[in-house]
Amino acid sequence: MNGEAPASATAERSSRSRSDGGALERRVPPFVVVARVLLLLVPAVALALALALPILRPGARDGAVAATVGRYVCPMHPEIVRAAPGDCPICNMALVPELLMPGKASADQGRKQGEVIARAERRFVASQVRAAASVAADGEGTAVLYEDDLTGLGPQEPAVFFGGVSPNMGIKAHLLLDSRSPIDPSTVTVHFRLDEAHEPPAGADHGVDVGSLQIAARARELLVVPLSAVLYSAAGPYVLASSRQGEPFAKRAIHVGRILDSGYVGEHTGSDTGAVVVLSGLNEGDSVVAGYTFFVDTERRLQAARVAREEAAR
Repeated sequence: MNGEAPASATAERSSRSRSDGGALERRVPPFVVVARVLLLLVPAVALALALALPILRPGARDGAVAATVGRYVCPMHPEIVRAAPGDCPICNMALVPELLMPGKASADQGRKQGEVIARAERRFVASQVRAAASVAADGEGTAVLYEDDLTGLGPQEPAVFFGGVSPNMGIKAHLLLDSRSPIDPSTVTVHFRLDEAHEPPAGADHGVDVGSLQIAARARELLVVPLSAVLYSAAGPYVLASSRQGEPFAKRAIHVGRILDSGYVGEHTGSDTGAVVVLSGLNEGDSVVAGYTFFVDTERRLQAARVAREEAAR
C-alpha cells in the first residue's frame, strides 16, 4: 500500500509537467502578434490613402495628366502651340495633345512628321488597265472604265478582250473613243471592236460574250492625293482643302477616279498607303488634310453646329 502511493504521486506530477509544457509550447510571443497586426494595417492604410488622395487634392490628377500631355497644337497649323486646351486662332479647330501628333505617336501608327497635311500633286503612273466588258455577235463591245483610264490614250488604242470561250486566250481589239458615254462623274462607257473573228460561247444570251478588256500599261500624268485624305458622304466624295497659306481648311467636293493600291502603283504616287486620282475639285498644289481626317472633319462639323447655335441664340 505504501509503495503504491509514491508511484501514484510520481505519475500525477509527470502528467502535470507534460500539460504545462504543451501550454508553454502553444503560447505565442507578444512581438509576433504585434508584427502580424502591423502587416494587416499597412495595406489597409495604403488603400485608404489611395482612395482619399484624389478627393483631398482634386487637382492632382489633372496636374499629372497635364504633365503627361505637355503642349497642345493645331493639327493643321503646327506652329500654333498652347499650354492648355483651346481652339486654333487661324482655323478654329480644337487643339490636340502634342503626343497625338505625327512623330510623337508610336511606331505602330506608321506616320511620320508632316503627314497630317499633304498636297495634291501630279504624278506619272504606268499601270495596266483591266475592266469588265462584253462583246455582241457583230464583234462590237462595251467596257466600263474610269475617266482617268483614258488619259493619254489614242482614238483607236489597241486592247485585248478575254471572253468566256477562251478566258486565257486574248482577242485583239481597238477602242472607239469617239463613241463613249458618261455613266457618272467618275466612270464612262467605252466602245471597242474586235480585230479578229469571234464566236460567242454556246448558250450565250443573245450571242453576247461577257469577259474583260485589257489595255496595256501607258505612262499617264494624274492628279493624286493620299487615300486617307478622301472622305465619303451621301452627296459624294470630299476633302478638307486649302488653296493658300493661312487659309482655313474647308470641305470641298471632288470627283475621284481609280484608287491606286499601296504596291508598285501607290509608291509611284508618292504614298506608301495608296492614293486616289482626283478628276476635278482640286488644283495641283492645294493642301489637304491627310492624317486624322475623320476626327478633324468631326471637329469641323461640331464647330459649325456650335456657331449656328450661338447665332440662333442672339
